[in-house]
Amino acid sequence: MDSLNIGDKQIKELCKSEDRFHVLFNSITDAVLVHWVETDDTRGTFIEVNDVACHLLGYTREELLGMTPSDIDEPDSDVDVASITKRLEFGKNVLFEQTHVSKDGRRIPVEINSRVFTIAGRPAVMSLVRDISERKMADEVLHRTQFAVNTSRDAVFLVRRDAGLAYVNVAACQSLGYTKEELLSLTVFDFDPEIPREKWDHDWEQNSHVESYLIETMHLTKNGHRFPVEIAINPIRFGGEEYRFAYARDITVRKEAELLLKESELKFRTVVKNAQAIIFILDDNGVFLLSEGQALAKIGLQPGQVVGMSAFELYRDNPEVLEAVRKALNGELTRITNEVHEVVLDVVCSPYCNASGNRSGVIGIAIDITDRIRAEEEKNALQAQLLQVQKMESVARLAGGVAHDFNNMLSAILGHAELAMMQCTSSEPINTHLKSIEKSALRSAELIRQLLAFARRQTVAPKVLDLNDRVAGTLKMLRPLVDEDVDLVWMPGAGLWPVKIDPSQIDQLLANLCVNARDAISGVGKVTIETDNAAFDEAYCAVHPGFICGEYVMLAVSDDGCGMGKEVLDHLFEPFFTTKEVGKGTGLGLATVHGIVEQNDGFINIYSEPYKGSTFKIYLPRFIGEAMELTGESTVEVPKGNGETVLLVEDETVILNVGKEMLEGLGYTVLTAGTPEEALRHAKAHVAEIDLLITDVIMPEMNGLDLANLISDIKPRLRCLFVSGYTADLIAHHGMLNEDVCFLQKPFSIRGLASKVRESLEQK
Repeated sequence: MDSLNIGDKQIKELCKSEDRFHVLFNSITDAVLVHWVETDDTRGTFIEVNDVACHLLGYTREELLGMTPSDIDEPDSDVDVASITKRLEFGKNVLFEQTHVSKDGRRIPVEINSRVFTIAGRPAVMSLVRDISERKMADEVLHRTQFAVNTSRDAVFLVRRDAGLAYVNVAACQSLGYTKEELLSLTVFDFDPEIPREKWDHDWEQNSHVESYLIETMHLTKNGHRFPVEIAINPIRFGGEEYRFAYARDITVRKEAELLLKESELKFRTVVKNAQAIIFILDDNGVFLLSEGQALAKIGLQPGQVVGMSAFELYRDNPEVLEAVRKALNGELTRITNEVHEVVLDVVCSPYCNASGNRSGVIGIAIDITDRIRAEEEKNALQAQLLQVQKMESVARLAGGVAHDFNNMLSAILGHAELAMMQCTSSEPINTHLKSIEKSALRSAELIRQLLAFARRQTVAPKVLDLNDRVAGTLKMLRPLVDEDVDLVWMPGAGLWPVKIDPSQIDQLLANLCVNARDAISGVGKVTIETDNAAFDEAYCAVHPGFICGEYVMLAVSDDGCGMGKEVLDHLFEPFFTTKEVGKGTGLGLATVHGIVEQNDGFINIYSEPYKGSTFKIYLPRFIGEAMELTGESTVEVPKGNGETVLLVEDETVILNVGKEMLEGLGYTVLTAGTPEEALRHAKAHVAEIDLLITDVIMPEMNGLDLANLISDIKPRLRCLFVSGYTADLIAHHGMLNEDVCFLQKPFSIRGLASKVRESLEQK
């Protein structure tokens, strides 16, 4: 800002020459106002103003003369001109800013340069007043620009000719990972390695006279991450120097979107070209723009062959197709079934719109449904057959129901007849009547068999067989049913009793159980098939619901798979119940197993826990001959005890109590414990020897093997018998037992318990 330095002598000279004064006074480009220094007695009125001042403030010279600076100052201004001029010292200039108010009320920001001098011995002030409205506006614009630049999400750089940075905004620092000081010490080449020096120099010269231009490049962050940017560059000049004002926008998302779009287009082209259908697009005149798909060959065309041709010309002899195209061009979704060259096509035509939302043509797809049509025809034929089968099945169910009830009555008739004949001699007259009753009953039974044969109801043919031989012969068939990663183990029991059952039913049982076990295993696993003899007395069955007194042959299938919880076990044998995915199981396998076992007067028991595998135990009645009746007690002598002390550990109270009664009945002294901790207390408190520990393998506090090891430290001569609902081999496979230890499977009878106890006590 120019300052006004006018001495007293010069002022006096100006006043002496009025002409010279007015010429000079009015030639100054800034407003000049001269006023008296305000005192307590004298107002500081204007005594002279130039034309610029009148123009600036909108007053005439006469209006201004007689006014004071306070009259033109903004009311309530922070700057008091009167007080400033009172403090002016001769020979010194004061520069300050103020806001004047024009006659029409405009607020004018001004810069005032004042100096005091004397006129006729009286102090006066001459002020040079400059309108700084444009400068203020420029400052505001600059302030707003700086704010916009600093708050911009795009990185902003002001770059010198030598590629150094003169300015960077906050976003630039954040995007590149540098502080502002670090970034200002770098050059463009430090974070834009894709621009060599030669290209920089060339682009600078080439673009010096353009308003702006765009480039795409890669930026490199401080930690080495590269990302794509789009830079808008504006050449500008400051102080005679040329710069580049650059806005850099991260276009990572856009590039990814472009890549996805390209991939999508590629996938679309691939799908269209390889589709086992015909995909076509018509313009709004019905001309083919696209014709692709593998099914084109079926109607004698090549991909793209009809592009540029009119559908109305190609199919002028096919009115159904033409009508569908016309409707689609008019905005209707159409679907027709049409035959072309003996190929049946399901054609769907839909109008499509351009980006502006205006209909632009038709897009359609034609699918070859020839095979489906033939399949539907075959399905209709099969449906008719199925209806016939269902009719026969209804007859079969009716016949089965009649046969079941009628055979029950015939059994009663024949039985009573035979009993009655046993109570009389053949010479008695009543015997003749009884023979007639027997003969009629047998003939009725034959009629029932004929009825079942007519209904094609399958009958079983039970045979007396050795279960071990049958299972061994089935293994070759079973092994392909399990995966290669699943080990199939066969563990036949010794001295197995015979059973009477249809051999094919054994095959069904094993196939269903092995497939079920395989599906429970994820990855490598083991499926174990075992057989053994089992006998259950009334005492055991009383505390084990579902068990039936008698002698049985057990067939067990175990796996080390995922196991099952109670919510699954409760519904396991329901028809169509399955935990497998849709299409992976029918839910009939275990229902079939259950039906076969019940048909043969057996029962099933299952041991399973989540993540601990499953064991399915099937009990089939022991076959004891036509003339013998099955009883719940075995004729084999039960081995007794000799007063040995047995520590029985079982966390199920009911089983613990019945086990205690069994052992005491066998002649043993019994200590009982419901938990491993209680068992340890008994072992420590019992002074005498404890001959045998009988413990469950799986218990809440610790497993039976760990408990046995702890008690063996207290009672070194201790023998052990482990008990579990799981098979011994499966427990050993889990690493809980060695193969040489004594093991008793649940459920067990008193006879089975007695034998295992003696075996354990006599083990060396």
